[in-house]
Amino acid sequence: MLFSLMSRRGLLGKGVAAVGAAVLGLGLAPAAMAADNFPNKPITLVVPYGAGGPTDTFMRALATHASEKLGQTIVVENRAGANGTFGAANLARARDSYTIAMLPATVFREPYLTKVAYDANKLTYIIGLTDYVFGLAVRQDAPWQTWAEFAADAAKRPGQISVGLAGATGTARIVMGEIADAAKIDLNFIPYKGDSELTPDLLGGHVDAAALTGTAVQYIDSGRMRYLVMLTEERAARSAQVPTFKELGFASWVDSPFGIAGPPNMPTEHVQLVHDAFKMALEQPQVLEVLNGLNQPVNYMDSKTYQDYAAQSLEREKGRVEYLRSKGLVD
Repeated sequence: MLFSLMSRRGLLGKGVAAVGAAVLGLGLAPAAMAADNFPNKPITLVVPYGAGGPTDTFMRALATHASEKLGQTIVVENRAGANGTFGAANLARARDSYTIAMLPATVFREPYLTKVAYDANKLTYIIGLTDYVFGLAVRQDAPWQTWAEFAADAAKRPGQISVGLAGATGTARIVMGEIADAAKIDLNFIPYKGDSELTPDLLGGHVDAAALTGTAVQYIDSGRMRYLVMLTEERAARSAQVPTFKELGFASWVDSPFGIAGPPNMPTEHVQLVHDAFKMALEQPQVLEVLNGLNQPVNYMDSKTYQDYAAQSLEREKGRVEYLRSKGLVD
């Protein structure tokens, strides 16, 4: 079943019910969250990935400009692990609007895989920012020039061609599994903690190919890697010469936007202030330059649109987890 078929536009066009009034802070806020003159002290932005990685680099650039708009420092706190859900867990424990977090798409899948310390329905969705852009990368000296050559070789050598991916249950793993099934080939999928561990293994020849995000761009630019095919719905700006799986006849792609959320019942006026600061930051040339370097597009969603996306994603991820279970990848 191809649960990644739905594009973001499809997700948002279904007219789903709102996640709940609490998502936009329309309910009664706790007294601690209703302080005047917000913000009047530094804000903590939890980034659920390690320092120095592509997501961290982008979020720090964004936070610098948003701080200027808000008139308060935004302190980035890195909390790597738990498939990117530490930020959501921190929000569930937060007492006021001074803790916000970057939310990857895995936040909507993990509740169906394991017990989590948050309720995604109750978080306050502030702003959608961008999408991860995945491509199937190989070393420059790899024998395959196209996906067709890669797939033909895989058909001759079942289970012998290895593909590294971030996480055993990540979106790229699901989509690559769907594509391998559709192509009737058996690939040896090898999970990694993230691109920072996967990239050197690809360069060192420990895996044959890898589904990589913007971390691959610098190595492609330097001639050490190349993309065979993109896992995006449409061609990526900095990889315009590389076809997508969709163009090659596969109805699967990675749809992996991320944004910023706040604690449950975050007051509406606080949401608006933080939203406006990060929207302004997202439009700054320096921030756009960082995104371009990562081969990522701007994917702005206002608070209501991001709220609707969250509701749709929670429903969609049920199906994705069913797919993982059908493949014996999860219990």
